[in-house]
Amino acid sequence: MLRRSTAWLEKRGIESPRLDVEILMAHALGLKRLDLYLQFDRPLGDDELDAIRKLVVARSERRPVAYLVGEREFFSLAFTVDERVLVPRPETEQLVELAVARLGSRADPVFADVGTGSGCIAVAVLHEVEDARALAIDVEAGALEVAASNAERHGVAERFEAHRGDLLEPLRATSAWGALDAVLSNPPYIVRGDSGVEAGVLEHEPHQALFVPGDDPLELARRIATAALKALAPGGFVALEVGHESGALAGAMLEALGYRDVEVLEDLAGIERVAVGIRA
Repeated sequence: MLRRSTAWLEKRGIESPRLDVEILMAHALGLKRLDLYLQFDRPLGDDELDAIRKLVVARSERRPVAYLVGEREFFSLAFTVDERVLVPRPETEQLVELAVARLGSRADPVFADVGTGSGCIAVAVLHEVEDARALAIDVEAGALEVAASNAERHGVAERFEAHRGDLLEPLRATSAWGALDAVLSNPPYIVRGDSGVEAGVLEHEPHQALFVPGDDPLELARRIATAALKALAPGGFVALEVGHESGALAGAMLEALGYRDVEVLEDLAGIERVAVGIRA
């Protein structure tokens, strides 16, 4: 079943057919991936075969594996995901690492996670920085429900606050405005029509979380950074994930807005991925 399903997905152009089938079969059978090999000659019942086939067919239609199994690992934590939120990406872990390193040295830090989606950034930071508090913002109620469930799942719900609205606007009338230690965000930065977007991503992941409204990939990042100048406490920092060709432009944008000690950090692939600056 493993060999045949792998060959079937491979013929349909799925990029990692063997890995995908292993994950789907393990999920359908309630096993770990290693158990597939420990039980390699195990007979499968009709119900088990049917469950596996349905998942493999769905994957052949380019539905993300994370949606099919209902979760994705991020920063060594398992996050619940569905079609209401983007699937967490490994490159976003760079943003979390930066935030943990900088917030870990502050007393009782409070940070905003703008466009929280699944809550992976906020929850991962809270998991690592035990005295931190997160204000997670998203325009979509469904995304906030997913994020709140992940905060509960990882035992940080008491330090996780959900706010619905556009970018940083929900915090403007709160005591946190002007007092934040950090503003973190992985905002939409893809321009519609970009040929580099995978078909499965385009067909199944929420477009509002993927695409900027116009043709400027830094449009939303710029709006967040501009508002953060007032939302941050002096010495607080903004950290933004940007697209693979926008790193230098993002750094220049932060400098033009008046941020100091601006840096653009590379991800593990050597791509300029995170722009960070400190409010003077």
